[in-house]
Amino acid sequence: MFERLEAADDEALKEIKLWLFKESIRLRDEKHELEMDKKDFLNERENTREENRRYEEHLATRTRQLSRQEELIAQKHEVIKRGFEELDRDRQALNAREVSIRAREAQLEERIAYTPDSSEVNDVLFRGADNILLIKKRYKDLMKMFHPDCLGGDTEMVKSLNRTYDRLLKECDPYGKRRRA
Repeated sequence: MFERLEAADDEALKEIKLWLFKESIRLRDEKHELEMDKKDFLNERENTREENRRYEEHLATRTRQLSRQEELIAQKHEVIKRGFEELDRDRQALNAREVSIRAREAQLEERIAYTPDSSEVNDVLFRGADNILLIKKRYKDLMKMFHPDCLGGDTEMVKSLNRTYDRLLKECDPYGKRRRA
């Protein structure tokens, strides 16, 4: 190749020099571009690593948050479960109490259902009245209490008192003393 260069004339040498100059500039520019590409690549690689590191940190943080949330959910579930168990116990106690109250009500209704005969009541009201004056006084007092025009008055009670009063007057002897039957 050197032989060809020596044999070449000045014009050819100038062309070769020009070509070499252009080629060296092109290679220099290409080298510069490659270095820039390498620099960009290294920057991009570093950015990618930094982004991956941040993503891994974020992922680790989210994983911790999720595990805490799962623990909280489990605790809430336990609280709700205990609450339902307590509500169930309260409901059972309430049902037992309701049964007890209904049994008491039934007993009270049985007691209330027994109403003594009106003559028994009237005999109690006229107890101790053994002469005609006491019978009349007691009758007058009872009529003041049970007369239908009074507050709490009762027509049936007045009729019963009248029957008892008439019966007691018939039981009295001519001297005003009550005869025992």
